[in-house]
Amino acid sequence: MKEEYFENGYIVRRGLIPEKLVAELNERFADVAEGVIEPAPNMQVVRNVEVARGLVTPKTRAHGISKMNFIQADPVMRAYSDYGPLLDQAEELIGSDLISMNSMLLNKPPRVDGRHPLHQDLIYFPFRPAESIVGVWTALDSITRENGCLVMIPGSHKGETHAHDYPDWEHKNHLFLGVKDVDTSGRVHIEMEPGDTVFFHSNIIHGSGFNRTEDLRRAIAVHFANAHCEDIWAGEKQKL
Repeated sequence: MKEEYFENGYIVRRGLIPEKLVAELNERFADVAEGVIEPAPNMQVVRNVEVARGLVTPKTRAHGISKMNFIQADPVMRAYSDYGPLLDQAEELIGSDLISMNSMLLNKPPRVDGRHPLHQDLIYFPFRPAESIVGVWTALDSITRENGCLVMIPGSHKGETHAHDYPDWEHKNHLFLGVKDVDTSGRVHIEMEPGDTVFFHSNIIHGSGFNRTEDLRRAIAVHFANAHCEDIWAGEKQKL
C-alpha cells in the first residue's frame, strides 16, 4: 500500500467503511441539514454560494448545503475518523501519532455549480512535511463522472506546490481555490461506491466536477497529520 501511495500520490481501498456506518452518516447529515437536530458545537453548515445569494431555491434544505465543516464534535460523524481499519491504514502511511483535522461532510447537490477546481490541500495547512499529512475521503453515495467524482493527477504530489487563486467562474464557493497553469492531460476520474475510501497525499492535485444528476452526491473526509510535524505558520492565521 505504502509504495503505491507514494508513487501515485493516492490509493483507493474499496469497501473499507461498512454499510451500517455509511447509513448512519447519511442519516445524521439529513437530520442536521433538515434541522431535526442542532449542529454540534463549532460545526459549520455551509450553504452553496448560489443558494446563499438567492439565485437558486433548493428543493430541500439538504439540497442547499455544500458541506459541513468541523464535524468531529458530532458523536455519529466522529465515528468515521475513529474507525479502526481507517486509522490502521492512515498510520501505515504517516505513522502512529495522528492528529485529526479538517473534518467535513461534503455534499454536491444538483442544479448548482458545485465544482471544486483542481487544487492542492497543502496550501490550507500550517504543518510540514507534506509526506506526513494524508487526506482520507469516503463515498457515501455511488459517485460517478456524472455526479462529480474526484479527479486526481497521479504523481503530481512530487512536483511543486503551485500558486492558487479563485477560478474564473461566475459562482465561486468560499476558499474553493484552484491551481494556476497546470497540465491536466494526465488526470484520472475516480468512481466510487458507498464505503470506498481514497487516501491521498496533501500535495496531489485533485478536484471534482458538476453534479449533472437529480440526486445528492455525498462524501465524508478528514485529514490526519503526524503529531511530530512542524508548525510553519507559528500559530498565526494565514490569508489565503
